[in-house]
Amino acid sequence: MARWNALVALLFAALTSALCVIVHWRYAIFRNDVDLGIFTQVIAGLGHGFSSTAEGNVNHLLVHWSPIIAIGWPFVRIWGPIGLEYAQAVLVAAVLFPIWGLARARFRPPAAFFLVVIAALYPILWANGVGDFHEMAFVPLFSATLVYALDRRRWAFAAVTALLALCTKEDQFVLVAANGFLFAATARADVAARRAGLGIAALAIAMSLAYFGIVRAAINPHVPYGSLQFYNWNAGQSAGPDFFRNALLARAGYVLIVLAPLGFLPCISRYGLFLIPPFVEILAARQPVTLAPGAHYSALLTGYALAGFVDGAARLSARKPLLARGVLAAAAVVSVWVSIFASPMEYWYYLFRRPTARDALLETTLRQLPPQADVGAEDEIFAHLGLDRNATLDFAGQQWFVYDRTHYSQRWRNVDSAAVRRALARGTYTVTSDRDGIVVLKRTDNGSPKISRVR
Repeated sequence: MARWNALVALLFAALTSALCVIVHWRYAIFRNDVDLGIFTQVIAGLGHGFSSTAEGNVNHLLVHWSPIIAIGWPFVRIWGPIGLEYAQAVLVAAVLFPIWGLARARFRPPAAFFLVVIAALYPILWANGVGDFHEMAFVPLFSATLVYALDRRRWAFAAVTALLALCTKEDQFVLVAANGFLFAATARADVAARRAGLGIAALAIAMSLAYFGIVRAAINPHVPYGSLQFYNWNAGQSAGPDFFRNALLARAGYVLIVLAPLGFLPCISRYGLFLIPPFVEILAARQPVTLAPGAHYSALLTGYALAGFVDGAARLSARKPLLARGVLAAAAVVSVWVSIFASPMEYWYYLFRRPTARDALLETTLRQLPPQADVGAEDEIFAHLGLDRNATLDFAGQQWFVYDRTHYSQRWRNVDSAAVRRALARGTYTVTSDRDGIVVLKRTDNGSPKISRVR
């Protein structure tokens, strides 16, 4: 058995290494987005604000209840912003361990290891590991571990895992409570299991009441809770038949790319029911970004989907072993096919070229700015400025502004590029450096007001 455990550890190390190589590549060519800058500022600010300029300098716990991200502080101190990407890669790859536990409880070691290999190929798992760091990085591991603990009847371990999940983001209040009730409802005559499910649901409800009734009021009772805007379907959306048809097709495609690489096996598992609450959260949202499989929202599903995959494979194997082998082989093929031709990692955008000397020049330019400079930048450059607690987004009257002529964004094209030209024409800014299209501006008029922008 020790040999198989070692093989799983090697698989974890291989997956972690691959994810770390990808995130380093993406970071080196300035393809990270605003979230990395936000979370670097928040975590680096542990002890003096726990906030980001992009979130209006309010305590991040008022934006999302995610105290667990403080664990990322050593990674930020050692490696800077890229450290959070490394931490996320480790967390996401670690989901293989509870999946191995579930598989080992149902199969002999060779078959269990084969299931873990398929899980390691899951395209959504890779997307969760290489996207911009987010508090959702913890969710796949905690979700899969919660299922493992419940499945193996380790009730205290399940309660601790549920508590950790409840410290990742406030939507876990709903998901953990719903899945606690689902576990209890499917326990049948198992009194201990039903009690455990209800206890976990009660824990989630208690955390919800504590956060919305006590924590937010204690930190700042005047900051509104904004996440519900994701479900405002009246906010500038057409309600015509084409809109609803396209919306339905997008959601059907999302479900397909989540379940097809797993051979739809979660659909025949008791734990596949745990996918219902996160699917409802994602599919009911108005913003298209929630339906991007590579976005961090898909992390709500990953742990439960992989746990349901293992349990579904065991159920099918017990009834139709030949069919089960065929489905597992097909799942592996589909996972590889999706990773090559329709990868949610979107490597054709994020890894479209190798790092160059010009990327190194841009990084060097940022490091040459004064410490804790009042500097503005577009999203992809802001992601590298997270250790500067004064760095802000976009062109808004900062003392310094850095941009790269080769980087494109709608904000730059429609707003900031024209604002920069006007500022240079008026003489309120001067170019202090222009090397290979990497431009550093400095404000000359100290009386120019700084405009606060919140995203």
